[in-house]
Amino acid sequence: MPVDVRRPEAVQDTPVWSLAGIEHEYCAYLWGVNSPLDVPLNDFETQVLDGVDGLLASADTVCDALPRLPDVLPKLMKALRDERASWEEIAQVVGQDALLVAEVLRLANSPCFRAAAKITCLEQVVMQLGLVGLREVVITVSLKPIMKLGGGHYYQHVGRKVWPQALSAAVACRSLALSLNGSRFEAYIAGLVHNVGMVLVVQTLQAISLDAEVPCSIQFRDQIQQSAKRLSCLIARQWDLPAASVQALQDQIDPMTDRMSPLGRILQHASHLSMLQSLAREGRVEDAAPYFLSLPDSERSACERALSEIEAHAESF
Repeated sequence: MPVDVRRPEAVQDTPVWSLAGIEHEYCAYLWGVNSPLDVPLNDFETQVLDGVDGLLASADTVCDALPRLPDVLPKLMKALRDERASWEEIAQVVGQDALLVAEVLRLANSPCFRAAAKITCLEQVVMQLGLVGLREVVITVSLKPIMKLGGGHYYQHVGRKVWPQALSAAVACRSLALSLNGSRFEAYIAGLVHNVGMVLVVQTLQAISLDAEVPCSIQFRDQIQQSAKRLSCLIARQWDLPAASVQALQDQIDPMTDRMSPLGRILQHASHLSMLQSLAREGRVEDAAPYFLSLPDSERSACERALSEIEAHAESF
């Protein structure tokens, strides 16, 4: 369902949404609990939070708990971090894995990247999408196996939502960076990994749950949201992602608008816009105007364009 993005002057009587309100509504959709209860944590919730706290305390090994990384990913990360790396150097690493090459070409031809003509080789990726486009495609394909979860109850009901929201946030970050003079690739990476911590949360839920218990307290919702953000930042540091991308993730943990980095502000908007798109798709919201009403004029049109970009790429997610 497309989100209504009527101009603010047409909705003067509409109450402004808080950013926390968007996250809370999305969390209700994520967990399948429409009305979390103001009750103490139950035993299941406490065990899950303790398990996640254990991961946060294991900074040096936290990435070991993620699904297995593609063998070439460490080399790819090194090449992608180096802005001086040529497309030939990146292509050489990608070419070591035939399946990775195939996935790169498939994604490059998807609506997410809007190639002008069919792409059949890595050189054509660069010719049509540019070097930054190649880097975006490669990092997306590399991280997809880690974040596109499947399997048991929590993988099916929560995990399946992680990757689409990551990809839509990355698309929004890319759009916002172009509109607000940010670094396109650093913004794209920040959007793509902003919810990778939720992968570990889902794994913890799946490991502890005995009979598909559903966390239902407000306290759990609030704590797990913060813990997932901390895990995402920790993982990004372990992957040695660009410093600006890591700082943007750090900014989300305790968001103070006046202290937030420019890229942190972009990521904040992108993550909320991706949540709005998911909620609209599920019929949980119809009107994005309350969100746009909360924005300064300098950011409002950029966010409207970013949401339109998400809508245009929705079939790729």
